[in-house]
Amino acid sequence: MKKKCFLLVLIVAAALFSCDKKDDVQPYVPPINPVQGMFVLNEGTFMYANASLSYFDMETNTVENDVFYRVNGIPLGDVAQSLTKIDDDLYIVVNNSNYIYKVDAETIEYEDKIEGFASPRYMLQIDDEKAYVSDLESSGLYVLNLNTLENSFIETGNATEAMVRIGNEVFVSNWSNYYVAGSSNNTIQVIDCENDAYVTDIEVAPEPNAMIVDKNNHIWVSCSGGYESPSAPAIICIDPATRMVIHRFDLPEGSYPDGMSIDGAGENVYFLNGGYNSLSVYKMNVDNPQLADTPFIASEGRWFYNLTIHPQNGDIYITEAKPTQNGNLLRYTSDGTFVGAYEVGMFPSYMLFN
Repeated sequence: MKKKCFLLVLIVAAALFSCDKKDDVQPYVPPINPVQGMFVLNEGTFMYANASLSYFDMETNTVENDVFYRVNGIPLGDVAQSLTKIDDDLYIVVNNSNYIYKVDAETIEYEDKIEGFASPRYMLQIDDEKAYVSDLESSGLYVLNLNTLENSFIETGNATEAMVRIGNEVFVSNWSNYYVAGSSNNTIQVIDCENDAYVTDIEVAPEPNAMIVDKNNHIWVSCSGGYESPSAPAIICIDPATRMVIHRFDLPEGSYPDGMSIDGAGENVYFLNGGYNSLSVYKMNVDNPQLADTPFIASEGRWFYNLTIHPQNGDIYITEAKPTQNGNLLRYTSDGTFVGAYEVGMFPSYMLFN
């Protein structure tokens, strides 16, 4: 969904890879040691309802694909966006289908379907009783009651996207102003999560699409710069205590920074940057931040789509998209050495260590 406009042109080419399933689908057997695994959420092709869920076993370097369908016998939906694990439950946010599936995190068995959203994006647990859900087409955040699965709403005036929490405040990016009339697309919105109240905005560069928190409790933001020329892409660091931008690295027009992660020590930020669908991995130390001239991991013709870092061993996982066929999960060691490529689903994006 984050590449929604571009994916429209691929619909015809991807028609052969729609949501039709084989009759001989094998049942899914949950892994014996799920701690050593990762969920990979495959967006699928926009408007084709062929999103899917994969599971990667890090010990054996093997993948189980179409897990949700194999367990429940129904398609996952149209454009699967993100995953959140809360206790023994896994929440699967399906953006263009406008709902969230709640499943058992081990067996992936269906538990509930949560509706009432316009275009849900990400989910962040606040406490035992509530979580926030960002939304591309609404002017604020949904507050999901985790017991009743009913929603309330926090009005912010802007669409909402990525979320991070520091103390009693949640910082929310507003990546798009396409669907909400009169809104902006260049701020981080601050929410009081004790009282579910909007506090203020912090201005950054256009289209803040991803955020992480480092060891200093500073927030790093990837901003793709806007879809109109001239664009203003940037990597930005915010001190949440002062609400001030303390580092800003402006990127050349035509750059498209996207996807951001951090190592387990909170010391090194990793992000994707380059031309659209020709992104490479860059690395920046938070104590001595400098924009590297060359990538840490070059894409070498692959379409890098998203990335994450294993919090213990520092392994780098990158999803690779392919317009008309299943993508790959790519595994690299912490020093950037390639380990292997493992086939997953269409447009793999969000990854969640289990």
